[in-house]
Amino acid sequence: VTSASALAFNKLHENADPLLHASAAMAAEPPVNADVKGAYSDRYSHLLSPIRIGNVVLKNRMMQAVSFPRYMMGPETFPSEQVINHYANIAKNGCSICMLMPISSGNRTQSGAGGAPGGMPVLPAGQSGKKIVTEGDHMPVWDAESVTVQHYIAQMTDAIHYYGSLAAIGGQAGGEGGYSISTVALVPSGPMGKEDMGPGKEIPVEMIQKMCEDAAAHAKSVQSLGFDMVHFHMAYQNSILAHSLSPLLNKRTDKYGGSIENRARLTLEVARAIKKACGQDFLVGANISGEENLSGGYTALDAAEFAKIWEGAIDILVIRGKDRNASHPNGYNLKKEDNLTLRYSETIKKGGTKIAIAPNGGFQGLDKNEEYIATGKADMISMARAWIADPEYGKKAYEGRGEDVAPCVMCGECHGANEGPWLSYCSVNPRFGISHKLDRMIDAPVVSRKVAVIGGGPAGMKAAVTAAERGHKVTLYEKNDFLGGQLKFTDYVSFKWPYRDYKDYLIRQLHKTGVEVHLSTKVTPEMIKSKRYDAVLVALGAESIIPDIPGAKGGNVRAAIFVYGNENALGKNVVVIGGDLIGAETGMHLAEKGHRVTVLARDKSLAPDVSQYVSWDFIRAYEALEAQGNFSYVTEAQATGISDGKVTYRDAKDAEKTIQADSVVIYAGRRPRMEEAMKFSGSARRFFIIGDCSAHGDVRTYFEANLYTSVRSGFAAASEI
Repeated sequence: VTSASALAFNKLHENADPLLHASAAMAAEPPVNADVKGAYSDRYSHLLSPIRIGNVVLKNRMMQAVSFPRYMMGPETFPSEQVINHYANIAKNGCSICMLMPISSGNRTQSGAGGAPGGMPVLPAGQSGKKIVTEGDHMPVWDAESVTVQHYIAQMTDAIHYYGSLAAIGGQAGGEGGYSISTVALVPSGPMGKEDMGPGKEIPVEMIQKMCEDAAAHAKSVQSLGFDMVHFHMAYQNSILAHSLSPLLNKRTDKYGGSIENRARLTLEVARAIKKACGQDFLVGANISGEENLSGGYTALDAAEFAKIWEGAIDILVIRGKDRNASHPNGYNLKKEDNLTLRYSETIKKGGTKIAIAPNGGFQGLDKNEEYIATGKADMISMARAWIADPEYGKKAYEGRGEDVAPCVMCGECHGANEGPWLSYCSVNPRFGISHKLDRMIDAPVVSRKVAVIGGGPAGMKAAVTAAERGHKVTLYEKNDFLGGQLKFTDYVSFKWPYRDYKDYLIRQLHKTGVEVHLSTKVTPEMIKSKRYDAVLVALGAESIIPDIPGAKGGNVRAAIFVYGNENALGKNVVVIGGDLIGAETGMHLAEKGHRVTVLARDKSLAPDVSQYVSWDFIRAYEALEAQGNFSYVTEAQATGISDGKVTYRDAKDAEKTIQADSVVIYAGRRPRMEEAMKFSGSARRFFIIGDCSAHGDVRTYFEANLYTSVRSGFAAASEI
């Protein structure tokens, strides 16, 4: 993820000059050699080949999954500059279909609520110009009754079209007055995907006809604003269309229930109504679970039959997991390069459907995506976070640089949280959310400077890479014999592989950008000053805090960071003091390694700082270890003493308890090495403190010092040089 203001002219001159001279001398020469930086490549020729759907040609096989980062907008009733920029950049980045998420929240009349066909983020009828605020709102509502707002929406779709991409919007078909598709309905109102079964009134046939008419009217209205496609959400049993597919939920005895053909009928009629209203070249897409997440539900083979029935009405079928967890993959629920929906995609493709099939969920690796298209396992690839983690994803695809794609760590923070901080951010893309401002904020350097970076953690590596990309001569010093800083622990932990991939990516970029790296080198201010650097960026990180607990400095006690790689040195029974995410994950890792672990958490829950959108998989992961008998935890526990063979603590009722402990691991936060970093002030003409050592006070919370803050601080400081 490069600075917007690199030494553009100088670099362009260096790269283009030989090409221009060669072009003048040999006009008939073949295309630019693939060894030349920026040259196009055929490495991903299948993934990047166009696909024709009827009379519509998509520029490649990469599409955006339905998504809208939660806090991208404020209270505006129109698409803000940030939103327009977000989708325009995705189109520019190579995405063939840019897809806006259907907006639904609280008492708003959208996405199937109150009979509206849903999908278009609009204010309820008769509420033009009024602001509606509902508890927990995190999505925008656009006043599409206003002609001026329509103008902004059209600007957004026009920006997408500028780059040869299609503009799509999500939608759902719904019923009125508590009706459901059957006498048994699933009410998707439970927490974290735990839906409740509840009664519902069967939708009369005349109301089904009204649903089709409403869906067609909605599609016609968004078509007038420049959208080329509507996309229905039929996954996880959380819509009436999804209910209709289920042999368990759909209990109708008429033509809309029973056989596979009948259960596919409602979706077919909705899609046909849209095609009739908008024309055959207006695309209709849908998400579908590869199989139903209920015992006795429809199977992947049934999904293949649905697809054949929908031919000519649905154009693209996005295959999601059988529950929302599988479609929001992370290190807890996904093994590397084992995409959970690919097997469904392959099964549906083998069924012989002519609908374009696009698996979704964790598909970022360009080499694997190329393989999936080339081997016929998929027609397209649906991605959301890939376009966020690396804003040059498509550019790198066309240039054949898959190894240069910034890996998504699958943290879920771009999705946003229900509690503050009130923003969506990307842990690995420091430009995300503010890119429309950074182009004005970052100045281009006018000379190449000599830069020193002290510390080879994520902040230091990101700073060094960014400075080198801006044309500076950069030297990085690291006191250890390895790079990665505290991300080194990811080499040992099974479920932290996405973070390990990112660490390894940064190390590759250091070498590819020509950064001079010195390992096992402890530098001093005098050394830096003697080398006459123009700027020094200090990224010394933070040190573990050892709390004032009797026995905390005993021989059987280790800080969490020193456990990794030394697991065999610990005894069988391990007590981890500290139930924040780092402490909890350390305990889970040790349990996987065969230790019997108890975590003492001071809060009312384990790891309250875990990201909301991975929390349910985190819970599943530690519950699986609990079931094996290797992992347990105590909440609202305050450790009071450590001795050989035991730990004492006070529980939620202030009763003193003891627990057997051959070894003790402590995570009580980290203290920034700010005082040590400050010693380098004056050792160069410009001085920056970045990463964990720039944090204020003790680093304890997830947001105060995480990968995001480290990467952004390194990028921001280097962008000033």
